[in-house]
Amino acid sequence: MSRPVLATRRTLSPLVFAAFLTKLAKHLALLVCLAIVGQATGRAAFGQLTILLLAVAAALIHGLGQTLKRRSSSDFRAAP
Repeated sequence: MSRPVLATRRTLSPLVFAAFLTKLAKHLALLVCLAIVGQATGRAAFGQLTILLLAVAAALIHGLGQTLKRRSSSDFRAAP
């Protein structure tokens, strides 16, 4: 393999991982919404603390994904 292909592959990996983390965070946020609706209707599958922890986890995972995406996109701008 030539050198530019390896450089592209290294910078593409964080982008794919960032997309995965962002998608995971969105699914966790959807799970939180469904848990809140279940709590409101009386069919609670999760407790309030679990809902809070899921929301915090979704926010942290989303933030990490956005940070990775921002860092890897700045690599593309700096490349000649």
